[in-house]
Amino acid sequence: MKRPSLSEARLLAGTLRHARPVQVHGRLLAPLRRRVTAAALGGPSTAAHAPADAFRDGPAHDPWNEAEQMAAGRFRFLGHTADLGWPPDWRAPGESLLWRFYLHYHQYLHLLDRNRRAELLGDWVRSNPAGPGAAWHPYPISRRIVAWARHSELTPEVQESLYRQVAYLRRNLEWHVLGNHLLENARALIVAGHLFREEPAAREWTATGLRILGRETAEQILPDGGHFERSPMYHALVLELYLDVLACLDDGVPERAQIAAAARRMADFLVSLTHPDGAISLFNDATLEVAPHPSALLERCRRILDHEAERKARLPDSGYFVWSHDPVHLVVDGGPLGPEYLLAHAHADIFSYELSLHGQRFVVDTGVAGYEAGPMRDRVRGTAAHNTVSVDGVDQAEMWSGFRVARRYSPCSIEAVCDGGSFRFAGEFPGYAALIGDGILHRRQVRGDAREGILRVQDEVTGGGKHLVESRIHLHPSVTVTEAGPELRLVRDGCVVRLRPMKGEPSMEDSVYCPEFGVVQENRSVVLRSEGSLPAYLSYEILY
Repeated sequence: MKRPSLSEARLLAGTLRHARPVQVHGRLLAPLRRRVTAAALGGPSTAAHAPADAFRDGPAHDPWNEAEQMAAGRFRFLGHTADLGWPPDWRAPGESLLWRFYLHYHQYLHLLDRNRRAELLGDWVRSNPAGPGAAWHPYPISRRIVAWARHSELTPEVQESLYRQVAYLRRNLEWHVLGNHLLENARALIVAGHLFREEPAAREWTATGLRILGRETAEQILPDGGHFERSPMYHALVLELYLDVLACLDDGVPERAQIAAAARRMADFLVSLTHPDGAISLFNDATLEVAPHPSALLERCRRILDHEAERKARLPDSGYFVWSHDPVHLVVDGGPLGPEYLLAHAHADIFSYELSLHGQRFVVDTGVAGYEAGPMRDRVRGTAAHNTVSVDGVDQAEMWSGFRVARRYSPCSIEAVCDGGSFRFAGEFPGYAALIGDGILHRRQVRGDAREGILRVQDEVTGGGKHLVESRIHLHPSVTVTEAGPELRLVRDGCVVRLRPMKGEPSMEDSVYCPEFGVVQENRSVVLRSEGSLPAYLSYEILY
């Protein structure tokens, strides 16, 4: 067994100091608990009920697969195709754990006809006995329970397996992971309780799921409606599960009012972080294809809650500030990385922003290509992959491994005014003083004026010593860049925007844009640099 290096040990210690005790000992006990649970599972004594129509009407969403390809044994997840045969080799040898998770989610069932579904599910039941492995991990179980309930015929064989999976999940809830995983567990218990509502165990499943949602809603859904992990993609997935829960609950259930209120706030948040092209922002491990489209979720919110989502300019609890004034849609990230004990999807992106002009994305977040630890994962999580300032090439937080963060720091002195035709954001980031030294402090101001058709970004880095200060502006791959005197001419599909460097030495560099898992596109970034004694000043204007 390889021993961790001194640097890895320090990073691990810096990470664990923020973890909750249940996360630490839960990681150690979860594999043992899963093995023990598998030996004591029974089946239902009564038939399952058909799910409510409002639940069945949930969005059927698989962005990768086609029925003909699956019938030929080719399954595609996370942008990668594997030949597994039909029925598939459920072990999926050689594929990543996350890829195998998606295979076992079964969210592609709606693409298959009735006979193919029955054949696939029967083979899955026979090929995947309860026990350790990707198929019986609590998260895939949670997603699969919902998929089976929504898209499959509940034959006796399927019902018995479904019941056993719920019983297994109930004894292996992901308290050691917390966050959106625990919410997924809760949804699965409530959906199963809805299906098997005449079973004594089902009442306990529903009660447990509602207790989890009650507790976690108060913590995970912030007052401004944002999910506390601050990823628009996971926010959309969590909103989907809240709507599923509401579809399974009678109006008289006491907890329904709290869940409904949270879903309404979440819908407002979702529409606020949706660009004019109809898709979400890409902050913090977000991609465009994994969650159902915002329009589908917002329409379902209208049907279930009679709620028309309202765009908000200020989302101070999450730390996002939105200026949406035609033709501008600007989202500035001025919040902390996320909950201190759960930064798995955080990026070092404080004061970064995304910008759409005339309905098209111009300045973009890099996104994420995948979750496997390695150079690409490190790259997209790092500060240089975002539209903000780095000092000496150091990230704003110590990102390491695939999902871990050691030292991390929050912004302060945040001010934001969103007044129709004008916008002003200001904030300070003190973290570089601890990460680098010399009392380094980064201040950023972003100002917008619709009458002038201008957006100004100004950065000041103070402290002592000599340092390299860089501000990056990542452009959508469809944007072409040409020099026009002291300005840069940015063109996308006939729309012309000018970028005027004011302070700092401008240059261009190659970058990457990852709007979907497994997709890495080449793009260009504008970089403003200042190297020498502090203070350093960098600024530019975007004229539209």
